[in-house]
Amino acid sequence: MPAAMLALYGLLLHRYSGRTDITVAVSADRDGDHWTPAASSSEGDGTYLIRLDLAADRSFSHLVDAVRAAVIEPADADGAAASPQFTYGRVADPAPAHQGAVGSGAVLELILLQDGDQVTGHLVFAPDVFDEATAWRAVGHLLTLAEGVREHPDRPVEALNMLTAEEASVFDALNRISVTPGSRTFHELFEAQAERTPKRTAVRAEDGELTFRQLNRRSNQLAHLLRERGVGPGTAVGIRADRDTRTVAALLAVLKAGGAYVPVDVREPASRREAILRDAGVVAEIVTAAGDPAPESASGPPAIVLDADWSVVDGRPAHNPPVSPSALTDAAYLLYTSGTTGLPKGVVVENRHLVSYVQAILTRLDIDTPMKWAVVQPLSVDSSVTALMPPLCTGGEAQLLSRERSVDPDAFADWALRWGIDCLKIAPSHLRSLQSSPRFGELFPRKRLVVGCEASDWQWLRELQRENPDCRVFNHYGPTETTVGALTLTVSDCLEGDWDTAPIGFPLPNAQVHVVDAAGRPVPAGVAGEIAIGGHGVARGYHGRDDLNTQAFMPDTLCGEPTERVYRTGDFGRRFPDGMIAFLGRRDDQVKLRGFRIALGEIDAVLRSHPEVRNAVTVLREDAPGERRLAAYVEPHTRASFRVSALDDRLRERLPAHMIPQVVVMDALPLAGNGKVSRAALPPPPAPAAGTAVPSSGRWEQLVAEVWRTVLNTEVSGIDQNFFDAGGHSLMLVTLQQGLQRASDRSVSMLDLFTYATVRSQAELLKSSDQAAVPAEPVRRHSEQQNALLKRRNEQLRARRSRS
Repeated sequence: MPAAMLALYGLLLHRYSGRTDITVAVSADRDGDHWTPAASSSEGDGTYLIRLDLAADRSFSHLVDAVRAAVIEPADADGAAASPQFTYGRVADPAPAHQGAVGSGAVLELILLQDGDQVTGHLVFAPDVFDEATAWRAVGHLLTLAEGVREHPDRPVEALNMLTAEEASVFDALNRISVTPGSRTFHELFEAQAERTPKRTAVRAEDGELTFRQLNRRSNQLAHLLRERGVGPGTAVGIRADRDTRTVAALLAVLKAGGAYVPVDVREPASRREAILRDAGVVAEIVTAAGDPAPESASGPPAIVLDADWSVVDGRPAHNPPVSPSALTDAAYLLYTSGTTGLPKGVVVENRHLVSYVQAILTRLDIDTPMKWAVVQPLSVDSSVTALMPPLCTGGEAQLLSRERSVDPDAFADWALRWGIDCLKIAPSHLRSLQSSPRFGELFPRKRLVVGCEASDWQWLRELQRENPDCRVFNHYGPTETTVGALTLTVSDCLEGDWDTAPIGFPLPNAQVHVVDAAGRPVPAGVAGEIAIGGHGVARGYHGRDDLNTQAFMPDTLCGEPTERVYRTGDFGRRFPDGMIAFLGRRDDQVKLRGFRIALGEIDAVLRSHPEVRNAVTVLREDAPGERRLAAYVEPHTRASFRVSALDDRLRERLPAHMIPQVVVMDALPLAGNGKVSRAALPPPPAPAAGTAVPSSGRWEQLVAEVWRTVLNTEVSGIDQNFFDAGGHSLMLVTLQQGLQRASDRSVSMLDLFTYATVRSQAELLKSSDQAAVPAEPVRRHSEQQNALLKRRNEQLRARRSRS
């Protein structure tokens, strides 16, 4: 029984952390009898460390056998197995654990007592690290796993369910919210709206405006021309146009003709545009004179040039073309996103996906009346769909702002004052750049603000809502592969929340969102996993890329029909107990530096939480071979009064030493055409400063500096130089630890070396260690939980030193 309980506890920790190599501290004692694990290292006073290997394909029975090989169960005088009380604590370097003692040093302990075939127990937790609700969930997860291994002891441990019935019910209910999209295509919804409100303005741009009747008539004429040119179901048409009224007519015309539109940005390099159109296999390309009236090339698709007089469609019928029976499942558009190979990949979105998204976002934003939507992105970015499509089927007004106006606060504000803007969908970086203007309040939307495309700083987003109570603010999340978005957070619903990065919220109607482990199973609340999205918005896939489709789109085994699929986003998140999801970072946003895996989004969140920072982005640079370093590019609200030292203090308060970047201050971060930060345009940072060259005159400073010189094989420039900045890395810390302990005859933990990373702070650590005190000014950890862990770690060290 002890081996089974230890294996079960190790399995719980494995499923929480995702690690297959788990070390558990074990304490056992009963009336003088000793439980002595074999193949484990003793920590003294009956505490042992046992290493568990939880391979994914290993069954629980095999895991128990492996534990048994490392554990020798004690026997009583009659030869029967004794029934000691065991304390299992997952701690890196535990103090001796005493039976039933809450203050034993572990942050999480499982205390079990076997009485015959019955086992009773307690889960003891550190209240400065966990709250009671979290501890109770842990109990529920442990019992769920116990039931699973009882019923299926030979099933692989990765296949065992861990969610409690309550969690499964909450998550399932959120994924069952739906709206009925109906049986009409998007262009049919537009046509019906044109019948209801023919004289209302449908689209407005720099080149003028079109009413619903005019827009429908022009798009019908162009659709008939496209059909003459062979456009129909299964074909694609390129649209090379700027943001004007003809652009909207062009995309509606392609849908009416039965084809899929493929937008390309006129500002992108011609070679990339040609590669996209070639990959999509377009049969024609619509070009507006204002956008790029290039002549047809001999090798490219035939061009249809729309001039201001619409002369190319003169004489064409103006009635609605007949709708194909397959229209709902025909492709509506192909949007090309960057690929890891450097080649763009086209996402195919069907008409039914588009309709489902539009209905869902209208429901979530609570829009049932006509509104004026500002479109500030090019059509080649799928976030434009959020602002362009809803007004076309609700009698609203789509306003296409030119790129020049959308990034100019004064011009933007002039437009808003003249025409009025009710709703705005925008990237956080773009909005922050506009916020620097004193006219920001004039361009702010009157009723709805939707931010998306990037992670948002929560404090900033919350202040936007508080300062603009008449406008409802939403955080929107979703990849192109699931038709624009799948989750939203209504900011006004959680103003009391205290986060660094804004959560991404709850699933849209018709969307099914899961947080899963590597095996594709849902993980409990609080456990990190990959975000997987199913439901009506999952795109057809990547055009002509069956290899990528197999990797990214998986059969839906979670809550859909066998024929349905889920998209594995590559984004990591975790659920709150109520089912809300927090975004943790992207899989390819994770980098490895100095032996550590780092999520750059975590650094960005701390940077953006500083009240003087308008925007920030962190990158891993290697400007010279082998010289890899983190660089944080920061755009302050006011450059003149901004102090880098204050930001450095904040970083060191909230992040471990290996995640501290070099800060580069810029007047404005460079933005790409879609409003996101252009990482390619970020300049190389200057060489990092080596620290203040203060003579290491004190005895302890001299001792530490000498050890550093030996480990780093270089001179130390000053007592405030950071070990990692001086060329150290995590693998060197072992040598540093041993050198400091030999030179000082004091115990030094690895955790302390990460926390105290300068000559000065390490000297203070050594100097105070025989006084049972901590250094005067330690570098604080980045959260209350880590503060609590550090405090408990220091208490354990002092307790050990007092015994030695």
